[in-house]
Parts: sequence; C-alpha cells; structure tokens
Amino acid sequence: MKFIVIDSELSQSKSYDFDRRWIHVFLAGLAVLVLCLLTLTWVVVERGNRIEETRAQLDGIQQDLLAQQYDLDSYYTYAERVMTEQAKRAGMMEARISRVEALGGRLADTAQIADEFDFYSLPAIGGPAEEDLALVHTTALPSADEMTDEGALAIPEVDVVPQSLIEPESVSESLLTDTYKNLEQKLRYRQQELVSLQNLLLDENIHKEQYLAGKPVSSGWLSSKFGKRIDPFHGRVAWHKGVDFAGDWDSPILAVASGVVVWSGERYGYGDMVEIDHGNGYATRYGHNRKNLVKLGDVVTKGQQIAEMGSSGRSTGPHVHFEVLKNGKQVNPRRYIYRKAF
Repeated sequence: MKFIVIDSELSQSKSYDFDRRWIHVFLAGLAVLVLCLLTLTWVVVERGNRIEETRAQLDGIQQDLLAQQYDLDSYYTYAERVMTEQAKRAGMMEARISRVEALGGRLADTAQIADEFDFYSLPAIGGPAEEDLALVHTTALPSADEMTDEGALAIPEVDVVPQSLIEPESVSESLLTDTYKNLEQKLRYRQQELVSLQNLLLDENIHKEQYLAGKPVSSGWLSSKFGKRIDPFHGRVAWHKGVDFAGDWDSPILAVASGVVVWSGERYGYGDMVEIDHGNGYATRYGHNRKNLVKLGDVVTKGQQIAEMGSSGRSTGPHVHFEVLKNGKQVNPRRYIYRKAF
C-alpha cells in the first residue's frame, strides 16, 4: 500500500510504501491498546465502586456496632441499677428480719414461751431439689428386655444434666438472687412464727381474762356459804345457791373474769342483778346491788367495777350474792374464789 504526502509550502510530495501486514499489525496493536485502556478504565471504575460500597458497608457496620455498644452500655447501666436496688431491698429486708427477730425473741422471753419459738435460728426444713425431681421424672423405668440374666433390673444411665450447670449465671447476679430469695424465705418464716406467737399470746391472754378467780369485792367478808343453811326470813333449812359477801354501802362490786353482760336489772329474789357470760359454759351472777354500772351487751374486763353494793330484793343488809354457773347450773363458788389467778 502506498501513501502520498504533499507539502503545500514546498509544493513537494513524498510517497511511502507500507506492507499490508504491518498495517494489520499496527491496527491490531492499536485495537489491543484501546481494549486494554478500556479494560483498565473499567477495572479502576469498578474497583472504585466496590471501595465505595465497602466503605458504605463498613460505615453501616460501624453504626450498628455503635448502636449495639450503646444498647450494651444501657443494659449494663440498667443491670447495675437493678442490682443496686436489689442490694438495697436485701439490706432493708435484713433490717426488717432483725427487728422481727428482736421483737419475737423479746415477746417469747417475756411470755416465757417454750423453746420451739426460737427467733434466733432458722427453722428445720428440707426436701428434694428441683434438679433431683427432674432426674426422677426423666429417668424411665427399664423394660423387660433390659432385665439381666439373674433377673435383676438393669439400671439405665442418666444423661440428664441440670440446667444450672449448662447455663450458669454470673457470680454476682446469682449470689444476689440467692441472697434475696434466702432473705424472703427467712422473713416469711419469721412472720409466720410471729403470727403464731401473737395468736398464742392472744389465746393465752383471752384464757387469762376468762379465767374465773378471786372475790367479787375488794373489801368485805364472807357472810354466808354455799349449800344448806337456815333461811333468815322463815327460819327453815334451805339451799343457798351462791355465797354472800357483806360490806359497806356503795362498796365496789367487781367482775371476777372478762365476759359479756347478759342481764342487768331487777330479777325476782335477786333485786338488782348483773349476770356475765364468760364463755365455755361459765357465767356469774351478782345480786342485791344498789346500782348497776353496766348494761345489757357490755363487754367487761376482769376486775372491772360493775355495780355498787346494796340491799335490794330479798336481803337483810348490804351485801352481794355471788353465784357461779356451769352449763346453766349453780356450782360451789368456793373453788373459784380461793384459787390462784392465772
């Protein structure tokens, strides 16, 4: 192939002869060069895009890590606050237990209760643990094929592991939780013991208040006994259903035990009388009063003044006619008058 080059200034021309093969090689090389440049450009651009994508992914991961770190810090802060509150509650509960133990011990010592109310030691308790129960329930009984030649049962192997050994809690949290549970249990036992002691003392106090003992007067003398006597009005032998205590006019008449007033007023043969129901089938009567100081339905306590001594009704002078009734029948008051107070 021939190429002619013309110079306009020199008005000359030159001709060049090229072999076709070299032209093809040149064009092929140029094509390869352009292709390499295009490929390189694509690689650079693609790599830049990947770098940007990677950078964006890294930024996203970093943001996620920051968010997770924030959540983790928040969780640790919350867990620390919860543990602090639990520790405070444990301290307050320990203080409450100490007060309950001190109060219970003082009450037990004061009331001279038996040693079963020991507020300074834990009560005896026991029983299988949950893991032991789980082992019992998850261990199957051997079948007939598992019998040995001697006829004994072949004991199967137990492949059950307690959950607490698989996933142990953190030491501080576990310790705090166990302490809190132990304190709750201890407080519950102490409260039960205190309630039992309170009920015992209440029952004992009620029994003490309802216990018939003593005279119905603070001053006076026994003027007539229980049983057969000479009637002062007609001179014949008659049965005296109570005892008489003579004294001065307006002397205080006292209840020998706590109870409820079931009669307060005039009654044939008794004059102005007060009758008190003490429960458990016991009742007392106080007759010939000058003035009753209690009314029907009143709750009276042991030793309370219920009337003033007089001579109302069938009487020869100022005194109180005192009766003790058991299941509606008069009994000799002597054993109740002279027995020691509860």
